[in-house]
Amino acid sequence: MKVLAIETSSTRGAVALLDDDTVLDAKAFGECSRHGRDLLPCVDKLLGGEPGAVGLLAVSIGPGSYTGLRVGLAFAKTFAAETGTPVVGVSSLDVIAANVSEARRVCVVVDARLGRVYAALYEGDRKVLDDAVARPEEIARQLKSDVLVVGDALRRHGAAFAEVAEVSGDESLWRPMAANVGRLGWRKFVAEGGDAPETLRPRYLARPQAEVKWEESQNASGPK
Repeated sequence: MKVLAIETSSTRGAVALLDDDTVLDAKAFGECSRHGRDLLPCVDKLLGGEPGAVGLLAVSIGPGSYTGLRVGLAFAKTFAAETGTPVVGVSSLDVIAANVSEARRVCVVVDARLGRVYAALYEGDRKVLDDAVARPEEIARQLKSDVLVVGDALRRHGAAFAEVAEVSGDESLWRPMAANVGRLGWRKFVAEGGDAPETLRPRYLARPQAEVKWEESQNASGPK
């Protein structure tokens, strides 16, 4: 089965084409790219103008970039509606955890801004702490020395995790990869079937920073 994978939860989006869980090709948008501009051309190059060859669409649903997630999910829903292709949503934290090939305890931490992180904890293939948003110190208190911590939140909050666990300095393990979206999506589809496109929603976990700042400005004293 040909699987088209869409990853737009981070600043660097990417797409991949797989045959079941074997990667055939992948294309990245570039750092800090505009996902809305680059997604469709990359998909078109990947598919060679043959969208009908896709048997499954896997898309990262967050948590992560609010704008990026909206772009990826809008594309996935439109593609599924126009082609009748089954679609599955995949946690972007699961996607990052899949970068670690060792069978060990892994904690994924992604910068959620405003002094918070998105986090999830894994023991091999088993997820033991579901996707959450919290202050880094709250997550660190739940970790032990045998846990490997990966994710871009380490740039700002690495010290909090280094005190209690093993922190990975390999930034290639921090980034969500479209290939992992495809592999995890295919396995989920085989085990559980597809998701109803109309039920797919971005997994934000926290309110957008712009919304929070706007509300703060409305509640501030003084003339508006």
